[in-house]
Amino acid sequence: MKKRHIVLQNKSSKKISFSRLSEVAHALQVQIDRDFGPVWGVSAQVVALGPSEIVPKTAWPITIVNKPVGGLGIHLDQNGKPFAQVKDTLDWTVTASHELLEMLVDPLGHRFVSAPDIDPEVSKHNVFYLVEVADPCEMYTYSINGVDVSDFVTPDYYDVTPSSGAVFDFAGRLDSPLEVPNGGYLSWIDPADGRWHQKTPDGVFVNAKGKVDVNANPRDDRDAKLPEAAGADRHDTARVRTERVREFV
Repeated sequence: MKKRHIVLQNKSSKKISFSRLSEVAHALQVQIDRDFGPVWGVSAQVVALGPSEIVPKTAWPITIVNKPVGGLGIHLDQNGKPFAQVKDTLDWTVTASHELLEMLVDPLGHRFVSAPDIDPEVSKHNVFYLVEVADPCEMYTYSINGVDVSDFVTPDYYDVTPSSGAVFDFAGRLDSPLEVPNGGYLSWIDPADGRWHQKTPDGVFVNAKGKVDVNANPRDDRDAKLPEAAGADRHDTARVRTERVREFV
């Protein structure tokens, strides 16, 4: 198992002390070592960097920013190395955890799982789900040493014939495979029409107008082609969590 090197760095105007950044990096390390790594078979070392420190060439950066360049979420730099940008919200630690976990499982954004289409309005046939382990349950969190981190789905989430006692997400909030409660989302390619489809955080099923670009990075192609509400960003997980909380107020 290859160990990835992740650095956490604050480039925003938000006042985050280095001790706090280090505390969060330690919580993320515990999450990987104790909770996530054994489930998904990944390994990583997470360290905090000061704002003026240079990111090592082999490290994948997660950067807290005021305004993202190129959009929130995971991207690839000009050398094909993954990086993530996190908005400087009050719950930035959850978003950092979200992006970290998805980066480790699918750094290049091209991991798919074949399973039946969940859209009740279409005939049942297999489609290809993009594996993004925090998206279906992104409104759920838990705490590690006082640091809030993101819930995540397990490999059983993508298995429609799970074994007895299967757990579909770490926090135990999901009851069945491919479940997408309001606030989460799931994206897939339907080979029947060659387009991206998605169950959105609002619980609505949408599909892209254009065909999949086989030469593009799947994550980027999905983001470019699937419609969103005006001013919304599917990677703005803080907004999704805030709206989810309002449903219960």
